[in-house]
Amino acid sequence: MTTKERVLAQNKVGKLTEIGRFIRDGDSVAIGGAWLSSHPMAVVRQIIRSGIRNLHVMTILGSVDIDMLVGAGCVGKVTFSFVSMEAYGLAPNFRRAVEKGGLKYDEISGLAIIIGFEATGRGVPFLPYRGPFGSDYLKQRPEFYKQITCPFTGEEMMAVPAIKPDVAIIHAQRADPAGNIQIEGTAGSDLELAKAAKRVIVTVEEIVPTDVIRENPFKTKIPRFYVDMVIEQPFGAHPTSLVPTYVADPWHMMTYMDMAATPDSFRNYLHQYVMKSEDDYLEAAGGLKQMNLLKKLAREVKSL
Repeated sequence: MTTKERVLAQNKVGKLTEIGRFIRDGDSVAIGGAWLSSHPMAVVRQIIRSGIRNLHVMTILGSVDIDMLVGAGCVGKVTFSFVSMEAYGLAPNFRRAVEKGGLKYDEISGLAIIIGFEATGRGVPFLPYRGPFGSDYLKQRPEFYKQITCPFTGEEMMAVPAIKPDVAIIHAQRADPAGNIQIEGTAGSDLELAKAAKRVIVTVEEIVPTDVIRENPFKTKIPRFYVDMVIEQPFGAHPTSLVPTYVADPWHMMTYMDMAATPDSFRNYLHQYVMKSEDDYLEAAGGLKQMNLLKKLAREVKSL
């Protein structure tokens, strides 16, 4: 293989409009980020634009990502620990879907979900841990939690099965064309997702030469051999934050909550903000002026 052929073979750069190569109707999709931070919102919006349906969405601490996908009719089932808009209240689309009984769901403790992803990454069918003894999780999800006895100490423990999503979607600060992913601030459980999934899509604020990645190798949290496609998409986590690059957008979150209050007004939200293109979305959400403000606020917080 020539040098040029090796370079091309390692080039995993793709376009947002190409996610259909890796995400298909009926897939299980693990979504990175947590709370209102670092969710791969550009991919979430592109899933909606692409008309992908019947997804089994997996999240540890979901928010607007889960709510938007559920409201747009893309989700057949949710495995989750927690879905909330934090200070903005309950997730309106998610709540309606659960209350009406039209959405299948598995509510699992956050630690158990993480351990399930970790088991897959380690190549084992399950992992044990101490908990959640005394919880109704055991009664409600007996197919997921199994009480076992440690063969070495005789201690009673709980086992959870390996969780293997078809796809993981993640947003990070930067990558090189080969897919080496650098994350600043908290990485949450994104590495566990990347290790567990069959296919991994990562959007990043910027794609840089590999030499730039090598200057700060300690920031590389997800190495290239876990990644199938990397997409340069500035502000790809908006309206959630990407600490320390930019803060979450409270103005857009309030707009979202207002427009997600009813199914009709949420359809208007999708039409106004989502269904065109990602560039159109960012412009509708305030454009470069608003995005620079979110960056400025992050710098000011960091300097405190």
